[in-house]
Amino acid sequence: MEQNKKLKLFISYSHQDNLDENPYIEQFKKHIAPLKDNGLIEEWYDREILPGEDYQNKIDNNLEDADIICLFISPNFLSSDNCKKEKKKALELRKQKGIPVIPIILSPCGWSDDKDISKLLALPTDGKPVSSFRDRNEAWHDVYIGLKKLIEKEIKIKQLEITEEFENFLQDTEMLTEAHSQKERVFLDDIFVYPELDKYDNLREYEGKTSPEELLKNLLDYPKIVIAGEDRSGKTTLCKIMFKELRNKNFIPVYVSDKKTHFSGKIENKILHSFHEQYKGIDINKIDKERIIPIIDDFHLAKNKEKHIKDLSIYPRCIVVVDDIFGLNIKDEKLIGSFAYFKIRELKPSLRYELIKKWVSLTDKEIRDIYKDIDRTTELIDSILGKTIGRGIMPSYPFFILSAIVTYETFAIPLDQEITSQGYCYQAFIYFYLRKQGVKNDKIDIYINFLTELAFYIYKEKKYELSPDDFTSFMKLYLEKYNLPIEKEVLLKNLSRIVSVDSFNNYSFRYPYLYYFFVAKYLAEHIEDDKIKEEIETIMNNLYVDENAYFAVFIAHHSKNVNILEEIELNALCLFDKYKPATLTKDEVKFFDEQADIIVKAVLPPANITPEKERMEKLKMQNDLEESQKDIEQKEDIDKEDSLGKELRRAIKTVEVMGCIIKNRAGSLEKTRLEEIFVEAMNVLLRILSSFFEIIKSEDEQKAIIDFISERLRKIIEKKEERKRKPGEENLREISRIIFWNLNLLAVYIIIYKIVHSLGSDKLTEIVKKVCDEVSTPASFLVKHGILMWYNKNLQIDKIVERIDEKDFSEMAKRAIKLMVANHCSLHPINYKDRQRIENKLGIPAKKLLTRGYKES
Repeated sequence: MEQNKKLKLFISYSHQDNLDENPYIEQFKKHIAPLKDNGLIEEWYDREILPGEDYQNKIDNNLEDADIICLFISPNFLSSDNCKKEKKKALELRKQKGIPVIPIILSPCGWSDDKDISKLLALPTDGKPVSSFRDRNEAWHDVYIGLKKLIEKEIKIKQLEITEEFENFLQDTEMLTEAHSQKERVFLDDIFVYPELDKYDNLREYEGKTSPEELLKNLLDYPKIVIAGEDRSGKTTLCKIMFKELRNKNFIPVYVSDKKTHFSGKIENKILHSFHEQYKGIDINKIDKERIIPIIDDFHLAKNKEKHIKDLSIYPRCIVVVDDIFGLNIKDEKLIGSFAYFKIRELKPSLRYELIKKWVSLTDKEIRDIYKDIDRTTELIDSILGKTIGRGIMPSYPFFILSAIVTYETFAIPLDQEITSQGYCYQAFIYFYLRKQGVKNDKIDIYINFLTELAFYIYKEKKYELSPDDFTSFMKLYLEKYNLPIEKEVLLKNLSRIVSVDSFNNYSFRYPYLYYFFVAKYLAEHIEDDKIKEEIETIMNNLYVDENAYFAVFIAHHSKNVNILEEIELNALCLFDKYKPATLTKDEVKFFDEQADIIVKAVLPPANITPEKERMEKLKMQNDLEESQKDIEQKEDIDKEDSLGKELRRAIKTVEVMGCIIKNRAGSLEKTRLEEIFVEAMNVLLRILSSFFEIIKSEDEQKAIIDFISERLRKIIEKKEERKRKPGEENLREISRIIFWNLNLLAVYIIIYKIVHSLGSDKLTEIVKKVCDEVSTPASFLVKHGILMWYNKNLQIDKIVERIDEKDFSEMAKRAIKLMVANHCSLHPINYKDRQRIENKLGIPAKKLLTRGYKES
């Protein structure tokens, strides 16, 4: 056996048990010499540590790397704090990695009352202490024989080789394998990101979140596992990763899938067949069932689940993968009572970012260009998933994210179609589902027409699903209007990935984006119909409702009809039309500039704060925000809002929709139209800013808000009774005034940020420059440079310095642009020379993240 194939044996012992009068370790080493000489093991204990080496670190590292751990049990061991720590760590490794832990009983002691040690098979045989043998050589030989058997078994398992064909399967990314423009072949390890899991108890009650890593780490806590996931949620991919992780822990996972016969016959035969396909040259019957972990994929397809689960009970551990946590419909609760249940969650923002980063980083580009690609792709995916204007319309599973990227970047749109690139992504998913079901190209049009009519029927009936009677009524109307050369059963079977039938036999579109796509397709195709015109007008007038905002975007994906665009622009003109767009000139915000001495000033992040760390902090906030919005019903939100709240929502949604249109039609709308839409959308949010200024420049409003902040602060301070020195009333009002004006600056910053991210795109750079330069106000300057910084990664320091020194540029606008620059520097790698330029020319120091009281240049 090669040197690197040796098993590492770690000896945990009390130093009191290796003294001259009782040299247990030395005796043990002599007896295992043949195992060492044959190249089977190499032992390690703390006497191997050299002078000057980190003692504890060396022990911890060798314990972590061990293949077998021997605990030399004695009264000295049981009473030693260090030995207890090593025992605890050894048992954790047994739990996490399946590392064998062998108690070797040196002398009589209460080891059988130790709840951890007593569960383990001890040596010598029956746990008879070494010191109790008349001839200690006989005791150590007994230990040798037991250890040899274990070592031979461990080596056989460790040397198991996976077949080349199955190794390829484990790394296969299916349709993504050759889809990257810069990498010849994409492997699963290149792009895999661990999803989060929801954990449920055996009554299917939700218990909290976890991860597959945590699950594998504590495998002995969950010997029998059910993992549930929707279609395309990454179940099989997770099976592959768990297979590899379990193999690394020296378990023998066996992956079983049977979509053809739906697990007919004995499950044991399926496992045996899979084992021989996946491993080379070993008989499964020679391996302890304790080490084998069957991973049964797509078990929800099995016809005889109860029998299979019963047959699986011969394995102490197994993983069963289904489409729903209630998918194991089994009478005998005893059979499934030992299972722990987990469900694959959609990727949250930070995990989507990690996935996109892995995909984008499969290139030789410089870090600056990689960040540009990551940010551009992240925005694209958020838009496709529907996250930019609502809670989402497509599941954020890796399949959808990566397929959308590939479709958007590599597939050409047929020349005879008016659909946008993003619209084509949705269409590509629909075609994929149909082709997956075996629908031929010459019949796809029939299915598309059926789905379009079905979606509009649901929309017209103001329902989200159709009962069996409703569906029968639809079919009757459809057959009166269209020829359907496909049997209804075949039609519905082939549409099963698009139209779902729930447990109560109600029909609905499986994902919201499918419904929006087909309703919008119908509306776009019948746009000359007067009733449809009225319908579109109603949608455009009520964009504050997420559903209508989605309809509007999808209509724009299908059509660039002038009437649609004019309707949206007309709505935009009417929003906050009592106000002029904010300019942020000195004259306009003089009242604001007068408070400059108490408003925070931007600083560059410290050199030890990396862009990646800052991005992670930002993504954590996005995770929390997205999670908090999941279970909130939008209709209830809207009903509770006052008229101003609705008007604000309408304005923001209108701008988001207009932004989606110009980003998706950046190359297919005339420049003048793009400019009109951009300036009108920008003006909507700048008019909101003017209305905000109207409020905060009123002294009465200022007093009322500062009083409110003071009152809130007073209550917070009163709750903290331990604080002996409380600020006086005058001091409290001053603190409140500082908070008030800094919150106002934040509000300005947020509105500019919203304009930048709602309307910006690297495809619209020339449009943005032209419009903002023609408007020529400090506000439009902030918008232009915000877009250049984020979308083009272009920070024009000299131009910023030149413009902010002009007479009309307010102090408040200066603070805002400097905050934007500081934020850009915190999220992107900036070299020392460029940091110095920013410090010297813009007067933004590199100290704390926010500070007061330094002189600006």
